[in-house]
Amino acid sequence: MGEIASLVDKYSNMRTPTMKDKKLHNLERILLRTSIIIEEAEGRHITNQAIVHQLNLLRKEMYSGYFIMDSFRSQGIHVKGHDVSHSFALSKFNPAKRIFFTTIDTHREEDLQQVLDNLNNIIEDTNGLVMFLKNYPPLYKQPYSMHLFIGKCMFGREMEMERIIDFLIEKEHPVMESVGVLPIVGPMWVGKSTIIAHVCNDPRVRNHFSNVMVFTGENTNNENLCTMKDVGITVAENERVLAIIELSGDVDEVAWKRLYSSYGVYLGRGSKIIITSRSNKVSNFGTTQALVLNFLPPEAYWYFFKVLIFGSTYPSDHQELESIAMEIARALRGSFITANITSCILQKNFDSHYWWIYLADFNKHIQRNVSLFGAKPFDLIKKGKPISCQISDDEFVILDKHRECPEEETVPVISSKGLASSILKYEEIDFLVWKSHIPPYKSYIASCTLHKSNKRMEL
Repeated sequence: MGEIASLVDKYSNMRTPTMKDKKLHNLERILLRTSIIIEEAEGRHITNQAIVHQLNLLRKEMYSGYFIMDSFRSQGIHVKGHDVSHSFALSKFNPAKRIFFTTIDTHREEDLQQVLDNLNNIIEDTNGLVMFLKNYPPLYKQPYSMHLFIGKCMFGREMEMERIIDFLIEKEHPVMESVGVLPIVGPMWVGKSTIIAHVCNDPRVRNHFSNVMVFTGENTNNENLCTMKDVGITVAENERVLAIIELSGDVDEVAWKRLYSSYGVYLGRGSKIIITSRSNKVSNFGTTQALVLNFLPPEAYWYFFKVLIFGSTYPSDHQELESIAMEIARALRGSFITANITSCILQKNFDSHYWWIYLADFNKHIQRNVSLFGAKPFDLIKKGKPISCQISDDEFVILDKHRECPEEETVPVISSKGLASSILKYEEIDFLVWKSHIPPYKSYIASCTLHKSNKRMEL
């Protein structure tokens, strides 16, 4: 009788698939096919601009498809008695509690149908693309998965890289004598130096220029300006050189004109200049339209974060974990560094209770910074402001002076893992936040100071 009752319960709980269920199933199938095409393309050295553009459109639709599919699947998922889809609904009254977006977002079945139609249409358009891919040489001799590819490339910047490379290797007009300048503008830690490092590693760029020179600084004005003559750099006649000027701050127009004129004298025909800055003013100094880098849109960032965490594991096999991960991804505000750090932590324990505790602690971390400083942690870091991290019930640290340094510079031996024990000994210390595993392999460092919770902070 017990077995019969069990069977009755089993079949009574089964329901006829709804139209939404069928659409989600169809979306999963077409996303799998899309992923196969993109992974095959990512593993090949493609130079045709039309194919690159079509792949970029396919990627964007794939990101949207996964984002909507995972959002629908997250609805109603319960984690240890907590309803993820409603636990972090936005508060209309307390700004300090407006931390997470609800998992449901505003997605409706109309959005599901729209992305399904878009993917079906673009897949039909790419039937010939699959044939063309066979004409391009593979980058790797062994099979690979997207999570391995992400560890070797700069995610989500394919079109931007191709635009920079096109600018660098394009032939100069016969009557044009000035050196071409491409400004690249974007906020702190958006990846300006990283995309340049990947461009310089491209064989087309390496073979085109005989020398690559890099100049870095905070700001440029007439007082601190160093021309090529000042630093003793000489360039052989007709030598094609790529000059990269990386500035974190503002640029004085008079100083730039002087600097640019010195490059015009010393650099050979066909040489190029890339200037990067957080300031939009450098956009006016280009001989071509500036490239503006922004953080990834939510759909692309979710795909990036999901691949980092789950690797070769199918996230659909861990729907509870996927739901929690989606909430965490929303709170990371597009940060590449925090995504890498968080994924390393979560990968160590594929347990929903562990992830739920991490999400709750992360929520408290954000609330603490909103309460102390009036903004979320990564927003504070982007503005060069301090953030707070809890060490114990009565002690916390203030992280300040966020900076980056090349691999060859001295890097603190203390990492974020050993920060809690080390700060109790020294009360003020520099530590390694994260070390990038892709070019230019920079290390990200912060300074921290120990504080007591019962002391009033002077901000």
